[in-house]
Amino acid sequence: MKILASPWVLALLGGALSLGTTTLLLTKAVSVPAAAPQAHSDKMELPPRLWSFKTEAMDALIKELRAERAKLAEAQKSAMTEQTQAAAEAAELGKKRAEIKTMRDEIDQRVIEIEAGEVKNLKTLAQTYSVMPPTSAVAILREMDENAAVKILATMKVDRVGPILGEMAKTADRAGEETMARRAARISDKLRLLKNPPKGNS
Repeated sequence: MKILASPWVLALLGGALSLGTTTLLLTKAVSVPAAAPQAHSDKMELPPRLWSFKTEAMDALIKELRAERAKLAEAQKSAMTEQTQAAAEAAELGKKRAEIKTMRDEIDQRVIEIEAGEVKNLKTLAQTYSVMPPTSAVAILREMDENAAVKILATMKVDRVGPILGEMAKTADRAGEETMARRAARISDKLRLLKNPPKGNS
């Protein structure tokens, strides 16, 4: 008891208690912060969670969108095919129209029409050529416009036209000129297609 009452003993005992308390507090203070970074480190090392939410409604929607995309692609393909076909048909139609126009122009060139105002003069010329020898008539008709020659011959009597065309077919050809036989054949064809032939020429 005397020892405990001694100031030196009390001082040593107080120092020991103080040292022990300080050591204990320091140990706890160091251990607590050390655990916190470990927990934080574990939290950071977790892999990020990706969105993987999937339902039957979304699957149906995706399938429907794919089907619509396929339909749209098919419709575009069909539209391009129809457009190509329409262009080909338009080109063919244009070609046919051009052919018809060419045929019409050829017919217009072959078909001659005698106007009412021409009949009187044509009859006068027809009478003149009718009294000529066929060789003389052919010589004049050779220099004349072919359609005018057709109109004159159409106004003449048939028995006078035949010898003239026959003589024309026998006439000698000139260099660089169409054969007279071919011209006689073409005139005969135009006489056949003549519109409004004058009456009384048979």
